[in-house]
Amino acid sequence: MTNEIKVNISKSTKIIIQAKESDVNLNEPLYAINWFSTKREWLYHFYNFLAVGRVKKVGGAAFFKGKITKTVLDEKNAARSLILIVRYPGGQSFKALLEMTYFKLVSIFRLLSVKDFSFGFTQKIKLDETGVLRDNLCYAVHHFKAESTASFFGKLDTVLADKVKVKYAGKMAAQLFFQKADDPPRALPNLMDGIVIFESKSEDDISKMIKSPIYQSLIEALESSYIGFIKRTI
Repeated sequence: MTNEIKVNISKSTKIIIQAKESDVNLNEPLYAINWFSTKREWLYHFYNFLAVGRVKKVGGAAFFKGKITKTVLDEKNAARSLILIVRYPGGQSFKALLEMTYFKLVSIFRLLSVKDFSFGFTQKIKLDETGVLRDNLCYAVHHFKAESTASFFGKLDTVLADKVKVKYAGKMAAQLFFQKADDPPRALPNLMDGIVIFESKSEDDISKMIKSPIYQSLIEALESSYIGFIKRTI
């Protein structure tokens, strides 16, 4: 089992992918959660255009991408404007991506375009991989901090409304660290321990579910939550 992967991106800098718990296997599929706002949104989309070929080359694929249209709940200043979820076959494929000279070069555009960037690797709890993009569907994200995610995910199916389904639910599995020379590793910001993407034909159906007493009791048991509606683009 692999629970730490180190990547030398220069002579003096390395990136460490570190599992959050000892039973996490980084050789299993990872869903990278990019949760961020931009300084220049067009430049970020240009970066994506340049980088997507290399992501595919290592076996990665964009699973979900969207823009926040409305915030419903924001505790601890966790709001951001964009979300991108990318699936990787495992930590080694992400390591191979970071080692590519071309990817290092185009990543400059990401650094220039983003602000308030949060990143972490999740492993799936629930997943809908139909991959069908339909403009008439509505989406919402609920990400949260919790000492343990087991209770929330264990009750998730029992609180789903009839017309609402889970597109993706994941538990934070690993974090990214930067280390320069002999300095202590520095963690890339991460705002969540768990995340759910809801899908429905109606925004109202998701709203009613979130406002229901049973779902509110789940929220109250968490350390903090962010909930917002998304306009999906992938």
